[in-house]
Amino acid sequence: MTTTSRIQGYVRWAIVSILSVFYLYPLYMLVVLSFKTNEHMFSSAFGLKGEFHFSNYIEAWTRSNFGLAFLNSSLISTVSVIFIILLGAMASYPLARRAGKLSAFLSLFFVAGLIVPVQLNLIPLFKMMNNLQLNQSQLGVILLYISFGMPLTIFLFTSFMRSLPLELEEAAQIDGSSPSGIFFKILFPLLKPVAASVLILQFLHIWNDFFLPVVFLNTDELRTVQVAVYSFAGRYSNDWAHMFPMVVICVAPVMLLYIFLQRFIISGIMSGAVKG
Repeated sequence: MTTTSRIQGYVRWAIVSILSVFYLYPLYMLVVLSFKTNEHMFSSAFGLKGEFHFSNYIEAWTRSNFGLAFLNSSLISTVSVIFIILLGAMASYPLARRAGKLSAFLSLFFVAGLIVPVQLNLIPLFKMMNNLQLNQSQLGVILLYISFGMPLTIFLFTSFMRSLPLELEEAAQIDGSSPSGIFFKILFPLLKPVAASVLILQFLHIWNDFFLPVVFLNTDELRTVQVAVYSFAGRYSNDWAHMFPMVVICVAPVMLLYIFLQRFIISGIMSGAVKG
């Protein structure tokens, strides 16, 4: 190893170390503050001095009925992501394989959905949900997440499918396979990288979303984890000693999911972007 390459290695190591500190320090602060009382939080917020109150987690979990909120978020996120992946892949198949003005128009139509913010459609959405009697319903929120997740999902799946060779489908057609058989038995197993990317991106968005649940699921029985955390925020003061433990519990599942599947994010997105 030459001196130049050794110096470059040290520089890269130093840059990665500095960036790691910037990214890990907020997580460290979150965990430390979750064990402090409101008084100790302001007197020694950055240090490890003082008592650690593990009861903060138990009290916060009980007071906010966090177990029910955790189940609600898990149900909504899991069901939404499953249908987003399945419907998005099925919708992308004809868009990727059929050339023509209609396919091009529909592709642009779905991509255009990326630039429309959810907040812009709040009033018509609220009226529509009331007319369909889906307000204060988990099914209604799941349908909204599926619809809002389609643009990005279809864009990623379409780009990835265009990189797959047509010979696979032609060989299956010669063997007498139906279009549905070709899709589910031949193409869908090949979509695992981009499907994992969609799973991570959509699950993170739905799990962390606060806007739709607070508007359409604002009852104690239906609220999600983000709304449960917000229940410790008052008009004039916040119960930080119980809010931070709930934030730690909210962050833990998505961090674990990201750690196990993070390698698929770049590979899934770049495969379609480069080859498509």
